[in-house]
Amino acid sequence: MKKLALKAMQTLYTVRERDLGEDHILKKNGMTFTLSAYDIEGFGSMSVIEMSAMLGLMKMESFILTAEEKDLPLFNGDYIQAAGKCTLLDEFYDTMITPLDEESAERYRAVKARYDSFPAYKTEPRWYDDIRYDFTLGVTDKRLKDRKEAITADYLKAYLANIRQAPACDPAVKKAKTKAYAEGLLTNGGPAVDQFRKLFGEEKTRRIFEEIIFSCG
Repeated sequence: MKKLALKAMQTLYTVRERDLGEDHILKKNGMTFTLSAYDIEGFGSMSVIEMSAMLGLMKMESFILTAEEKDLPLFNGDYIQAAGKCTLLDEFYDTMITPLDEESAERYRAVKARYDSFPAYKTEPRWYDDIRYDFTLGVTDKRLKDRKEAITADYLKAYLANIRQAPACDPAVKKAKTKAYAEGLLTNGGPAVDQFRKLFGEEKTRRIFEEIIFSCG
């Protein structure tokens, strides 16, 4: 997932990895998190979380693309493998300054439609349901172990196409939109932020999510 997203963004932009120092690898209670963050010149940023636990029996790969200079949705890709269960989430959140145009939305919906045969991933109601776009994909199936990259690559192809036609925007205004979403997670919770808070405490979790995950601190 990490290499896939990086390669996609490198087709359009110069990508530079940031030095995260001691935050690059975090360990607690048998869980290892490897964090990476990238500045994408002319676009914004990208972060990656890789997690391993239970001697490798549980794994997670996650990337987040956060636009600052283009008005695009926030794109969060997750793949989780645990106890023989494989789950893929390609999620898009409304951090737009102006409403997403219908042509861009339909490009994402066409991707989702190609994978509607996979069983849906069932989630509990969350505060962000109202700002998660309908073209978000959440599926669970053992076949995803071999299909996750092809599916996510399909979404990334649509994302790159939409980048080319997305309007330029004021980075400060766009960053404020991202910060509002991050604050929503920190205030109301979410699977990743709840786990980090339990393991590393409130102060460190806030710093990691604002400065590394969403680059909006």
